[in-house]
Amino acid sequence: MGMFATAAGVDRYVLIGRIVTMDAAGTVHPRGALCIERDRIAAVVADPAHLPDDFSNVTPIETKGTIYPGLIELHNHLSYNFLPLWTVPKRYTNRNQWREHEPDYQTSIAIPARIIGSNTDPDYARSIARFVECRSLLGGTTTTQGLSSSGTGGKKWYQGLTRNVEAPLDPIFPAAGGQTLDYRPAEIASELVPALKKDRPFFYHLSEGTDADARQRYLDLEYVPGSWAIDGDLITIHCIALQTIDFQRVAAAAGMVWSPLSNLLLYGATADVAAARKAGMKIALGSDWSPSGSKNLFGELKIARIVSDHAGGLFSNVELARMVTSTPAAMLGWDNQLGSLVRGKKADLLVLEGAVDDEYDQLIRAKEDDVLAVVIDGRPRHGRMGFLDFDATRQERIVIGGKDYSLDLTEQGSDPLAGLSLATAIAKLTDGLARLPDLAAKAPAPGTRAFDLIEREAISIDFELDETPGDFRHFQTMALAAAPTLRPLPMAPITAVDDPDFVPALKANTNIPDYLRNAL
Repeated sequence: MGMFATAAGVDRYVLIGRIVTMDAAGTVHPRGALCIERDRIAAVVADPAHLPDDFSNVTPIETKGTIYPGLIELHNHLSYNFLPLWTVPKRYTNRNQWREHEPDYQTSIAIPARIIGSNTDPDYARSIARFVECRSLLGGTTTTQGLSSSGTGGKKWYQGLTRNVEAPLDPIFPAAGGQTLDYRPAEIASELVPALKKDRPFFYHLSEGTDADARQRYLDLEYVPGSWAIDGDLITIHCIALQTIDFQRVAAAAGMVWSPLSNLLLYGATADVAAARKAGMKIALGSDWSPSGSKNLFGELKIARIVSDHAGGLFSNVELARMVTSTPAAMLGWDNQLGSLVRGKKADLLVLEGAVDDEYDQLIRAKEDDVLAVVIDGRPRHGRMGFLDFDATRQERIVIGGKDYSLDLTEQGSDPLAGLSLATAIAKLTDGLARLPDLAAKAPAPGTRAFDLIEREAISIDFELDETPGDFRHFQTMALAAAPTLRPLPMAPITAVDDPDFVPALKANTNIPDYLRNAL
């Protein structure tokens, strides 16, 4: 017997298993009961024999697994996450080197993303959104970051599957702002300082690189002598170029987001997390994006532990587990709703198969085919077939690591992705990437009716790493010019467990240190 009669039609249910609450005390119930009522955790019970009266008539479900809070990712670029891993041509010292001056970046990442995401066929943009949210979901992630903060063709596509910090549908969550590209010095006072006064989370990619110019982006935050654009609403991303002394001041921010794999693949170095930890900074994890990052947080946890072990065991297993649960929730100011399994909080859950050995090590070692269920707002969205009973009209069957899973992607109302399955999205994107030269040659030129339709109806998707003034017009022109030299790109598998080429590709990267290459 599965867990539910329908995907969303049960008001109360009880899960029995090892419960890793991630609360402040680090409470773990070796065999507890988690009581769910609609979208909330109604009770966390140490002994299933003592359920609350309201659940006395509910038949508990024995998971024989370990239950965690849903994972929270605070650094991603969702709309790029359908692209394959980039063969990085060389080591960079600043992100603007590859973003602005690397021809292979344009032909492997920027232009292909635009060709697919800004096609006159809106099913391409819909397929990107469907694929990248499912990519997060299959890795246990229930809350994601990484939508464009300035465009109109981004947020409209992400309306209901995972929680998105820039566009939460539930009004109880304060929407986050952010800036991906570097602020010019004069913009710190005119744009960043006012943004930090809005009392909401604000993400800023800070000092991404290893050179003096990257560090200067941190020094620019002193917008007038003695006044710094750093406060408890600022969430800094990367921070690679920061020196030990810098973290003493950046510690006034809400925290930093660490993306070690992407940092090492592009720059051969990552942030001085030992200095950040010593300064008392909160540290969360983010997998960045598919061209240079992990498939999902499961992968990034493994990289973080390898880096930690190389540094002499910098972080314990529980500290690493908190980087994807309670810590990012606190950094967002969402910790009254998410990040731990506590009565009254939202029922965002990850259930992993098995309940032996160290519970935090189990999370770090987890692969996509270890997942039993991912639940958001009390609603099972993804799970092992036979463990969850989905309504047949809602169910999509997928295979992960040779195991059968079900997805529930249905939404109420006018969701823009309504009716689009993951399989259909994968097929659409696979075909588009295979036909890149042809699609580029047929891209609507600026000034045409088709071009005006894309701009007017916002049927495209936004790519914030490549936003410049007049950028849509600029990239359409580039796409047309690049058509003869573009090559088809492969569609990589959505999970690491089903991608035998992924780890070999990482090992072949020219920038990663030997200790990481040997540990992969």
